Amino acid sequence: MRSDMSADQLSAAIGKIYDSAVEPALWPEALEACCGLIGATFGGIDLYDLENQKKSYTARWGGDPYWMDLLHSKYARLDPFWEIYPTFEVGDVANTAILLERLGADEDEIRQLPFFTEWAEPAGYRDVAAGILLRSPTRSGTFELYTPPSRAPVGPDDLAVVSLLTPHMRRAVSIGDLLGMRSLATSTFETILETLLVGVVLVDASGRILYSNHSARTMFSAGKPVLSQRGVLAAQDINASTAIREAINRAALDESELGYGGIGVPIRSLEPHDPLHAVAHVLPLKSGMLRPGLSLGAATAIFITPLAEHVSPPFDALVALYDLTPMEARVMIEIASGKNRAASATALGIADSTVKTHLTRVFAKTRTAEQSELAKLVASLTSPAVIRS
Repeated sequence: MRSDMSADQLSAAIGKIYDSAVEPALWPEALEACCGLIGATFGGIDLYDLENQKKSYTARWGGDPYWMDLLHSKYARLDPFWEIYPTFEVGDVANTAILLERLGADEDEIRQLPFFTEWAEPAGYRDVAAGILLRSPTRSGTFELYTPPSRAPVGPDDLAVVSLLTPHMRRAVSIGDLLGMRSLATSTFETILETLLVGVVLVDASGRILYSNHSARTMFSAGKPVLSQRGVLAAQDINASTAIREAINRAALDESELGYGGIGVPIRSLEPHDPLHAVAHVLPLKSGMLRPGLSLGAATAIFITPLAEHVSPPFDALVALYDLTPMEARVMIEIASGKNRAASATALGIADSTVKTHLTRVFAKTRTAEQSELAKLVASLTSPAVIRS
């Protein structure tokens, strides 16, 4: 983390990110706060159309409209990195140096291309610090902070800041999508929640249910995928129930420490032939300028979608259920496949010692101790009973 950035600055930026989930008009303010953490002059949440090589910003702060229009109309398709964008996974972070390394290109040659000489340089951008928020075969969603030539190139400290912000961005964007980018602050909070097809449950720090909307109450009546156990929120799937409870605990104590837990938690059916499944997202409510006033006493809001658009792969499920970092999840999958540490290190392009460090954390977070136990966990997420469309 940057030595000149205080914990209060980071906390304030994260608070603005979560406020933006329930009031989309606040996204520019949140992005401005994120830019301020590393001295960036433009911030955006960008959707990449990998098939048609187009970019569109769903939210942004800064940037001259003239140059932004030129990017969309002409220069996006001249971006030299399109071929390597699909190689990045959710949670990855990158700067220009990482993009060049993965492309296997010389920086001086790349910077002579029209994308840089005719757009990036005249627009006032030298480098970028970006985090991947979503990935599908055809799309990539990114959180980007662009820095000017007047400051040093984006380095490890800047990428560490983006790594901290990325899971919070991902959670806020996911919930914002569930809400259809509607404001929950312009009318009575619970009145709007009642109209949502998504199940929403407000709980206190102990998981006690303070409010549930119509969709959630229907789930309770059916006894799946979530239920009320003596007034406490739980899930059919014990792993999901534990993951949601732990996310609630962390959100109540310090939302800055939420990490990847509570984002897209898969709740699978206990019945092998029952296609019912759900995905849960945990939104902290105790901090920020806006959220505490939405529902007094609630620590978090749990959003439960009764269906998922896509199959949830083991990677995403592991990250959500066990609060693994993306690299920890990759190490777990490699080791679970039967590879030893050395083979896993080669496959992932990292040092054996790094694999050892990640594996130690994986064992701790998954409460396992052996390779065979990791294999069972991964296998349980790839069985026919796992989340499917």
